Amino acid sequence: MQSSMLHFCDECGAANADDATVCVACQKPLPALKEAAPAPALVAPVTIAPATPLEVTAGSPATSGPLGRGTLLAGRYRILREIGQGGFGSVYRARDLRQHGRLVAIKQIDLSKLKPQEIIEATDSFNREVTLLSSLKHPGLPKFYQHFTDANHWYLVMEYIKGHTLEEYLKRSRKGYLPLRKAMRIGEELANVLTYLHSQKPAVIFRDVKPANIMLTRTGRVYLIDFGIARRYSPAKKRDTGPLGSPGYAAPEQYGSAQTNQKTDMYGLGATLQTLLTGREPLELRLGQPSPRSKPLPADLQALLASLLEADPAKRPPDMMTVAEKCEKLNRRGNNLRDLVKGLLIGSIFSIIYCIVALWAPATYGTYNPKNPALSLFDTLVLLETCLRLVAAAGIVGFLLSLILGKNSWVLKGILVMLIITLFLAFFVLPIVYVPPLPYP
Repeated sequence: MQSSMLHFCDECGAANADDATVCVACQKPLPALKEAAPAPALVAPVTIAPATPLEVTAGSPATSGPLGRGTLLAGRYRILREIGQGGFGSVYRARDLRQHGRLVAIKQIDLSKLKPQEIIEATDSFNREVTLLSSLKHPGLPKFYQHFTDANHWYLVMEYIKGHTLEEYLKRSRKGYLPLRKAMRIGEELANVLTYLHSQKPAVIFRDVKPANIMLTRTGRVYLIDFGIARRYSPAKKRDTGPLGSPGYAAPEQYGSAQTNQKTDMYGLGATLQTLLTGREPLELRLGQPSPRSKPLPADLQALLASLLEADPAKRPPDMMTVAEKCEKLNRRGNNLRDLVKGLLIGSIFSIIYCIVALWAPATYGTYNPKNPALSLFDTLVLLETCLRLVAAAGIVGFLLSLILGKNSWVLKGILVMLIITLFLAFFVLPIVYVPPLPYP
């Protein structure tokens, strides 16, 4: 929703007060507003008393300074605290009083503190985020709820993500870098999110993949945040309108040599993974600063990073799905034995249950109720043993099919081994110790 007090410039789109005659951003004259009957007030005027929190409503006079704890924004969002700064404003954690106190993140852009050129850039950034986030839905992207304005501020309301950016996480890391497995898992999830963006029609190019724009939660979920310079791919353009991106993470084509496309995000992902694995920013590595990681990276991982960081986009991997598959493969390396043991332990539970049933059944022969032979424990255990054999056989067939189809998990292989052992026991070992029961008396 937008305020009736705003007067937007026809030249640059910047917001101005309704009585302004010259645009604060581009200094172009503003056309006079047509007189109209005063619109009815949507909300009652806000009264600010020392003992009550400040209330800010879209369409009310703009406030100055940061939003304090307890401020009521737009009549529904209760500000809890500021959680970040950057770009053109601040980010606050708040509760949505109309959604049972749901936690939200509110990005505030304060136009009163920006220079004319910055207002133009902020306008473009805000419009990009609103347009793109409102049309995208993916587990790795924050949910978009609402946007609104007042005379000097623009607000974007999104899902609150409890966690830290990878930039913060890296600073808190004891070693100064991430373990290979963790970095590859993050790389795989990011590649999957970017695959989703690139699959849109037309494709969405993020253009700013870097640790500061990636959130990691306590449960290990990865989110891509800040769509301020993202754009939709336009095949007709030879190059982007202007150079945008973060030094060290921006691909060469982002500086005007060509139009950014899906492979531009590969460069940012490669630079991000390099930072996570080495503990050094791309520009620091170029200056020769040593990495705190003492052991060199595996050769195929170095080859993956080199391909992602190719200056020529044509030499980078064909698509993000390929990158995700390579990250998954590297993530699995060195953990096959552990996964195999895990599978053996899971499968052994089934084997133990089968052996107990198979060995217990002969001992229960004759322990039946003559009045109701259907309740015979012996018959029940024999039937259960037969069912377990069938389950083992079906499991083997199913797991073999999954392995043929490419789901070559070592956990599955471990379970498969135990099922084969179970059937071997059933047909070749247990019959030796199984004493055939005498006929019923």
